[in-house]
Amino acid sequence: MKHLFFVVCLFLCSFGRLWADGLEPVKTAVVQGRILNRGIYPNEKELELVLVSFNAKQETVYKASIREDDTFSFNVPLCEAVCEFSLRNYAPRLYLAPGDSLYLQIDFNDLLHPVVKGTSAALNQGMLAFAEGGFYQSDYVYMDDVNSSVEVFEKAVQKEYALRKQKREEFLERYRPTSDVAELTERLLLADYYAERFRYTQQRIRRLYGQKQVDWQKETAACEALMPEVDALLADKIITSAHFRLIRDLTFYLRYRRAATGDLDFTDKDLVDEQRGSRVAQFLLADLLGTSLAVNDTVAWDSVCREYDTLVQIPVLRHSLDLLYRRTTDYLRHPEVFSRYLLHGDADTPEAEQYMAPLRSLIDKHRGKVLYIDFWGVFCPPCLAEMEPLKKLCARYSTDDVAMVSLCVSGKRTDYERILQRFSLKETVLECLHWEDFAERDVLQKMSKHLGQDGIPFFLLVNKEGVIVNYGSAIRPSWPKTAVQIDQLRED
Repeated sequence: MKHLFFVVCLFLCSFGRLWADGLEPVKTAVVQGRILNRGIYPNEKELELVLVSFNAKQETVYKASIREDDTFSFNVPLCEAVCEFSLRNYAPRLYLAPGDSLYLQIDFNDLLHPVVKGTSAALNQGMLAFAEGGFYQSDYVYMDDVNSSVEVFEKAVQKEYALRKQKREEFLERYRPTSDVAELTERLLLADYYAERFRYTQQRIRRLYGQKQVDWQKETAACEALMPEVDALLADKIITSAHFRLIRDLTFYLRYRRAATGDLDFTDKDLVDEQRGSRVAQFLLADLLGTSLAVNDTVAWDSVCREYDTLVQIPVLRHSLDLLYRRTTDYLRHPEVFSRYLLHGDADTPEAEQYMAPLRSLIDKHRGKVLYIDFWGVFCPPCLAEMEPLKKLCARYSTDDVAMVSLCVSGKRTDYERILQRFSLKETVLECLHWEDFAERDVLQKMSKHLGQDGIPFFLLVNKEGVIVNYGSAIRPSWPKTAVQIDQLRED
């Protein structure tokens, strides 16, 4: 997701206007420090500060160079809340409040024990001791076969939770931390425990799905009883990565539970409505909107913006979504700079000039026309579901002003040819390419990573001047707005 880091840099200068634009007010926090024993990793030139979010696609990432004197500095705009953050690879699970000034000392020879000074130092020192001192384990690991029965799972999960509480008591006894550390560690264990219960139940639903005479109300009763406790936990003053893991597992549980009872036509918005009136609903809506914004889709946001303003009140969620929305709309309005980065790289990715050459050649070949590229794979059901809509979209336009390329990026050539025949793609004006005729496998992998192509199908829309004006999974052929965007580009 390195391309997202670059976009962050493009709009950081506009944070002073957030309040005037109706977004959340922000204050700046400063994180600075020094690297010790830098010679152990001499090729490390910069650090990445990552604010906690649902997943990597929604991360807010800031970059800072490691200076010649081994120092670094970040200026981080924050909303009115304490945020969990990390220095990627070096200092996980740190906490930052608006107006904070933290000093970090990172020893490349002892990465497990970063030193934290400044405001919020006691909170950070306590949490580092808990997380890095062997007192905390987020993932549940069972020695027993928990799939055998609910009773076995109950025994195993309670045993694991009791062991974690015992380790926390040992931590409290040894370090005598501040009250906020004691409270936060307790809440972390609760979040992990709830997440494990939802994870197990959704997996059990998957195993039992399709079997007759299953009492789904009985199977889900324990999780349903947890919902008020989960809602209370989400009132925490600090929202951590453990909370987001909990929501992820809860979301999967809600989906499987709904499907198991026979409702196969529900949407994620239906899950939000189902939980309306709870804090869970705020997280579900925030995740729904963040996922769409991360693929350059502002439609979901525009359709529920009034509901968002009313429903989502948790500051960390609002701040993250506001940044994502600004990042997405800024790119869609002014794609030229970012398009150049995608096609050529920058000082941080000079090698992109080489491995992006096949895509540049394809774009140059069709310069003067609007270009639409569909990246797909032979064993990808969502990709194949877009084939008929792709043919219909292609039929709308003359090859004089619109070029459409179907690029198969995974699968053997024989399977690729079978798909072409199945959907009669050779009988269209589509330019069909198999990856072997486009780029070597390692080049294709580097290209996909640089584009942020975490999955397929994936689409690129390029204007007549060769500028990538939209990309991601939102501009699929079946989406009505795709044709609208192509029409606008044709007229320009």
